[in-house]
Amino acid sequence: MPEIIAPPKTLQVRFSLEPALNASHSLELLNVAEQFSGLGEWVYQTVAALSPEQMHINRLVDALGVEARSEKESWPSFTAWLDDLAASDPNELRDIRLDKLLEYAKKSLDGELPTPEQLLADCATYLALIERICTSGDEPCDLELYREVHALLVDPPAMHDLVVTHLRAMWDQFLAPEWERNLPMLQESIAAFQTLDFTGMSCAEVVRRVTGRELAEKCAKWQGEASQIVFIPSAHLGPYVGWVGSGETIRLFFGARVPEGVTVRSPELSRSELLMRLNALADETRLGILELLADEDGLSSQEIMERLDLSQSAASRHLRQLAATGYLSVERREGANAYRLNRERIDDTFGALKRSVQ
Repeated sequence: MPEIIAPPKTLQVRFSLEPALNASHSLELLNVAEQFSGLGEWVYQTVAALSPEQMHINRLVDALGVEARSEKESWPSFTAWLDDLAASDPNELRDIRLDKLLEYAKKSLDGELPTPEQLLADCATYLALIERICTSGDEPCDLELYREVHALLVDPPAMHDLVVTHLRAMWDQFLAPEWERNLPMLQESIAAFQTLDFTGMSCAEVVRRVTGRELAEKCAKWQGEASQIVFIPSAHLGPYVGWVGSGETIRLFFGARVPEGVTVRSPELSRSELLMRLNALADETRLGILELLADEDGLSSQEIMERLDLSQSAASRHLRQLAATGYLSVERREGANAYRLNRERIDDTFGALKRSVQ
């Protein structure tokens, strides 16, 4: 019998505000502000305004995976989603978290996995699974935080009350005015991208066109599994990208921007992308990295650390921002990342600056 190769899936491209998921994602960014430079200024200002207890609760809510509930459908507003959450059965939130955890574990771990009942019955079993997942992804793991998460999972009413109370407070105090301020810019970003034709483009080509980033490895997986990718502009993500979902629909966050070649009415939108690029240059260490790579192209992160006397965490943070903004290109060399200066991106940035003040 002849071998039959199925045609690749046609990937539907859509742009959406996704208010509930968008706001939840902004709250998650507060928890990684120390690891990422170049995020929206609102992120750092909000972190500075929160008490240690509020930050701790925000991490707990994030670890509880509350955003998974907003992935099920689109909501007209964050408050509509939050009101529905407040009226829901507390056990639903618990079950969603456990299902999502085990779904991820099945994809990333080999061997037998515990059941939801076993995870709830024994904290040690739950923490062991969390540690296995963190180890497989080579990620840090705060087991004490997850010990608190487990205590909430076994007490759904307490978990439900903590989540709803925290989210309402964060919305009223920080998110609501910020959302209203940025809404016109986000809407115009969506309108600008909706003028483009993505027919016949691969997932990697679409992502590159929308975000300016290379995600070929991720796209190879999405192209085979997903039938739809929903792009969500964020006012706070800066030059980075983030994504949630699996299976048929992938939702990808990108810093609100203007596609090249498209004219928009909003000066705030054009200014937002320019500020994002200039922010990456407004730091002595990052300028030092660019100067070093102007003279010695193709250096590894270890070589950059040694030449500039940087700690690993500092080097990672600065290199991550420069690469995300497009000033550096990254390639694998002998099992490590090698960084090269993207002179074209620098010329383009100062061309955009010149055009903005003419």
